[in-house]
Amino acid sequence: MMLPETFRQTFRGVHGENGDVWLRHLPGRLAGWEQKYGIRIGKFYPMTFHFVAEVTLNGGVEAVIKAGLPADKKLINEKNALTVFGRGAGMIKLLEDHTDEGFLLLEKAVPGTVLSDSMEDEKAVAAAAAVMGQIRADDWGSMHFPHLADWFKGLDRAEDIPERYLKKASAVVKELLSEMNYPTLLHGDLHQNNILSHYGEWKAIDPKGVIGEKEFEVTSFCRNNLFSKQKPFDILQTRLSIFEKETGLNLHKMIRWGYCGAVLSACWCKEDHMPCADENLKLADLYEKLL
Repeated sequence: MMLPETFRQTFRGVHGENGDVWLRHLPGRLAGWEQKYGIRIGKFYPMTFHFVAEVTLNGGVEAVIKAGLPADKKLINEKNALTVFGRGAGMIKLLEDHTDEGFLLLEKAVPGTVLSDSMEDEKAVAAAAAVMGQIRADDWGSMHFPHLADWFKGLDRAEDIPERYLKKASAVVKELLSEMNYPTLLHGDLHQNNILSHYGEWKAIDPKGVIGEKEFEVTSFCRNNLFSKQKPFDILQTRLSIFEKETGLNLHKMIRWGYCGAVLSACWCKEDHMPCADENLKLADLYEKLL
């Protein structure tokens, strides 16, 4: 099976020997699921941490399969988040849960155009803000989700990150967590490539599912597709300004979470052996100018 080499490397980097074993047995797993559940797996989608492909369900319905290790905590967390968010609008629906075997079956976005490919940046920010407003998490208390406090423990595990970033991010996170009055369930990774067109509307995919305050939700969008543009600092300021206008979120909190999120992402890049730490630290430098 010709999986992208970048995916293979990332999967091995995250899961180690278990990931290597899973990759070797993936073709047999897929064939077994096709036979057991009467599904037909089609072309692959771009993938980073999970195998993702088109699938035709028994009865001819087109859907998406997302697969990882059996009982994978991140996949289970996504399933729980989809269950909560699926009660409202703004999110692609969960169709079937097979996380005990390591996969989910998801609603397919049609035509599935990625937000970043469809319009200029400022309009994309406004569209993302509208999706944020549609995603509802009215009743998540019966399910366990990680808290931003759990995520930011990653600062303590950091290796090869300059101390000044870690020290500042740890101090700011401590302040933000102490000020948090209205925590809710967040998507956690709501960037341009996780918002797709679906029958004339925009829908989010791939929720991480984390408890925090809404100002954190913009961090992924503001980080993504930034340094590929001219004048990234100006683009960052414009994005934050539009989110403030469209959502009513607190600008200073968005900036502070943005700095901390950039440093945390750099730590995760190092932890997962991915070449993205330096760019995230460059982003932290931009946010620092706004603090």
